[in-house]
Amino acid sequence: MNKILDGIKIGQQIQQKIKEDLAKKNIRPGLAVILVGEDAPSQLYVSKKKKACQDVGIDFHEYLLESDTSQEHLLETIDFLNKDEHINAILVQLPLPKQFDTDKIITALDPKKDVDGFHKENIKDFLKDKSIITPGLPLGVLRLIEATGEHLDNKQAVIVSKGKIFSQPMIKILEDRHMQVKLIKPDDKDLKTITSKADVLIVSCGQAFLIKEDMVKKDAIVIDIGINKIDNDYVVGDVDYSSVFEKVKFITPVPGGVGPMTIAMLLYNTVELAKTLSEAEG
Repeated sequence: MNKILDGIKIGQQIQQKIKEDLAKKNIRPGLAVILVGEDAPSQLYVSKKKKACQDVGIDFHEYLLESDTSQEHLLETIDFLNKDEHINAILVQLPLPKQFDTDKIITALDPKKDVDGFHKENIKDFLKDKSIITPGLPLGVLRLIEATGEHLDNKQAVIVSKGKIFSQPMIKILEDRHMQVKLIKPDDKDLKTITSKADVLIVSCGQAFLIKEDMVKKDAIVIDIGINKIDNDYVVGDVDYSSVFEKVKFITPVPGGVGPMTIAMLLYNTVELAKTLSEAEG
């Protein structure tokens, strides 16, 4: 049994279906991505999104702004894209430089074009089962869990995270599949006790090698969202992959696990927003 959850392979399968769907329906959605500054990981991530869009038939509109761009100019750019009828989806690449108010920037997006699903109105709608799309990162995590073929009913899931933007939708997604879900912060004194009982352990906290072998349950499914750069260019996750590998049933690698899935889900959500707009107009 292959216990590695290969996000590259699964993501490519999803992208191929999207490509076929777009060709069949003769739809060509437009995605605008705004990148502020010269953060190397963000630049790399945007380049991967651009290539993926080109591969499936989505028009990619790239807005590269200098790191000293004013918040006012960024808000003007968003306003322009909100009104552009050729743009179905908008993404602001995070993290933004420290001088920006991220909440204000996200709130400036037209909720109908917020492809990440980060807008407060979209999160609220999602939690009420009223949203058009499922936020991309939680959706990508779900697709990886589903790829295991394991039954999820009444299983225990633990999410280690500090952020509500990710954890709130993730909790709902798992509870909708009849799982028992617990959210815990990485600095909780009972972290080890709680994570070691999880059938599904999802870790997203930006702390390299936080989760060790004695903190995971035997035959657990482990989803590692963390991306941590050590020794210059060496990237690792929040889970000590080599120490837990033999103990778990399934695990995502870093890189090559969750990252490619978020790109696949970005394409998926772009198409969903384009379909919704097309239906509204026609």
